Amino acid sequence: MTKKRECECPEELSRVGFQLKILDHLCRRDIEASIRKNGFEGMSVINAWIIDYLARNEGKDIFQKDIEKQFKIGKSSIAGTLKMMEEKGIIVRKSFKGDARLKRVNLTDKGREYAHRMEQGKDDMEKKICKGLTEEELELFFYVVKKMQDNLLE
Repeated sequence: MTKKRECECPEELSRVGFQLKILDHLCRRDIEASIRKNGFEGMSVINAWIIDYLARNEGKDIFQKDIEKQFKIGKSSIAGTLKMMEEKGIIVRKSFKGDARLKRVNLTDKGREYAHRMEQGKDDMEKKICKGLTEEELELFFYVVKKMQDNLLE
């Protein structure tokens, strides 16, 4: 049995996409403030997410296509982002043995230092965003978000 959503507000406020956009904006604002506060000059939110992803997968062979898949971002967008991160000395791309077309993406020492320094901010953000939510609510949230992502990838 499904319930009809009732909202005494403008129609756009009761749309899922609009609410996701607001949530995304609030998260980005919080992350960007943390980035500035911690002195990560010229770094964007996606840079922070990529650094975290690479740090969590240290020692594994990670390629541009893995990052594209992880963040569901197009090839050209990621290529430009990785190029900028490489120019800033955060990552290095190395040819993969056996296939020179493949470039393995690794953090530099500077990138590892950034990852270490960002860890506390990431934990603080997670606590802030999940404050007051039960385990059941979080499980339902992840279930629903996964279904929405799958719908958009069809």
